[in-house]
Amino acid sequence: MTLEELKTRCEKEGFKYAYGKFEEETEPPHLITITIDTDNFMADNKVYHKNVPIQLDYTYIYKNVEEQNKIENKILGDIAWNKTEETYLQDEKVWQVSYFFEI
Repeated sequence: MTLEELKTRCEKEGFKYAYGKFEEETEPPHLITITIDTDNFMADNKVYHKNVPIQLDYTYIYKNVEEQNKIENKILGDIAWNKTEETYLQDEKVWQVSYFFEI
């Protein structure tokens, strides 16, 4: 999967999606992707296999099991992922779950 394919999958499933941040204020639910520390396979001063770790944040106001199932079964269904517990962001008055995987 590429970042472009991830974007396509998210939008196909009906989610508002952005890389990094939305340019305009966007009401949840939505998905935001960022890349985090790389974990490349290297030897002899050369990268042999590039791993791009991704964090996909699902932000919402009201719990929607169907939406989470779309993320887990349709968007991320063919890749290995982990997720955080649900966290309430008091300042923004929203809930957030982060998914972690590599592309």
